Amino acid sequence: MHSTRFSQLNSVEPKTLIQSWLQQGQTIRPFWPFPSTFQGIVDRLAKSDGINMERRSLVANALEQQYQDAGMAIPANLKAFRSGARAVTTGHQLVLMGGPAFFHYKIMSAVRWAESLSEQGVVAVPVFWLASEDHDFEEIARVFSREQAPFHWQPDADPQAKAVGRLLWTPEDEEALAEWAQQSDVLPMDSIAGSTPMSLAQRVRLWIHDMFEGLGVLVIDGDDPALKEMAGHLWSAEWKGQGIAEAVKHSTAALELAGWKAQLRIQENNLFHLNSEGERTRADRWIKEQRALAWQDEPEFNWSPNAALRPIYQEFLLQSAAVIGGPGEIAYWLQLGGAFQHHAVEQPALMLRDGALVWSKEQAALAKEVGWSPITGMWTGMEASNRWVSMHMDPDNEVHRAWDEWGKALEAHAVGMGRDVLPTTRASLSNMEKEWLRLQKKWRKAVRSRHVVKCQQLEVLFDGVLFPEGSPQERLINVRALVQDENSLAGLNRTWLEKSKDSVEPVFFVFESL
Repeated sequence: MHSTRFSQLNSVEPKTLIQSWLQQGQTIRPFWPFPSTFQGIVDRLAKSDGINMERRSLVANALEQQYQDAGMAIPANLKAFRSGARAVTTGHQLVLMGGPAFFHYKIMSAVRWAESLSEQGVVAVPVFWLASEDHDFEEIARVFSREQAPFHWQPDADPQAKAVGRLLWTPEDEEALAEWAQQSDVLPMDSIAGSTPMSLAQRVRLWIHDMFEGLGVLVIDGDDPALKEMAGHLWSAEWKGQGIAEAVKHSTAALELAGWKAQLRIQENNLFHLNSEGERTRADRWIKEQRALAWQDEPEFNWSPNAALRPIYQEFLLQSAAVIGGPGEIAYWLQLGGAFQHHAVEQPALMLRDGALVWSKEQAALAKEVGWSPITGMWTGMEASNRWVSMHMDPDNEVHRAWDEWGKALEAHAVGMGRDVLPTTRASLSNMEKEWLRLQKKWRKAVRSRHVVKCQQLEVLFDGVLFPEGSPQERLINVRALVQDENSLAGLNRTWLEKSKDSVEPVFFVFESL
């Protein structure tokens, strides 16, 4: 599999917070102590107080129990983690079968930065945090192929407002997904059809280990009684009015004063209550139906951190050297510096995930015909086909130059006759330009009608492959729909690690299948 590589800075939208973050602009630098480069990870380790080994041992015990409960072998990397290896962490919602391709790329980013650290003599392991308590079911319920309709999961029980990781994944669900993959030309994964129902969190753990076999990824689920008991001080602080609200409000105000839009809306109490059915209720709403101190009688397992508190919980447990996130995640983590300091939790280096585009040799050649490259930005199919038509209407721009020169000559001639005729000359030129534009539309229609196939090919490429549903490919299509077989997927992973070894910053890969 042929590949090229760009700096991820070249692929992000200009004049955005994430571009400023990558460039370490003056208005964003104060909000996090370490830049999004390998040097940022080095600086984080240099300022670290070291691993709290008592806490690490307890987390390792809980992690080992999670694998045992899932009926899985204990990963070899757990021994290194227990012994104090640095975690390079990423996480996401519990998408089916790997969900959109960027889910895969986030984990590959964690793997490659962990390898970079290990090559520098710092033992590190990639860790995936299962965001199993998220309740946005519709966001995780679909898997997209390149051309066929997406798979849409329909659980037996009503999934609305429930922690998705606790939903049951059944043998029937497994069979339905496998059938869809076969019909949609999506590379299937190892099936567990015929097994007993399991939680979605357990199924996602299995999928991740299938996807990244041999790469040492540890999968941890924060929805765990032992882990939540360790973090009981975070929960009680929220109830006592000593939580993160004021610290985050201060950071948010400063971020907005610097000209950036805040991603998170902070709550006074940043907890959810989880009942036995997995239903989530905001803590401030839950307490209205209870007596004032009812929270004291609830076990720690019944509390779930919201988006603002979850990073503090995660990093209290994992003590990561680096955390890998997408642009949206980076944006809201930059609001949380004060929250980390409030709870005396060390801030990790904050790294933008790597990105990628996968296309065929023929698709790359077609995009080149209209001058598009992966760092050009988003085009619609109509924009691409219109550009091709325009290029073939006037390949050398000869007619446009002649029109411009004629207009200038006409104005100059009018000036020579006397400036009093210039306004009427310009008005006539304006009317002629309207006719010229109408003529161009007729030319465009004629060229398009003679090259219907080429225009359709471009529209399929841009609207179906590069920017399906108006989003970058990696944000929608499953990575297993982008590769031809297990060898090409393994080749993508292998190339990713080989070609990123010399990179000290987030990168964007373009993979070309032969």
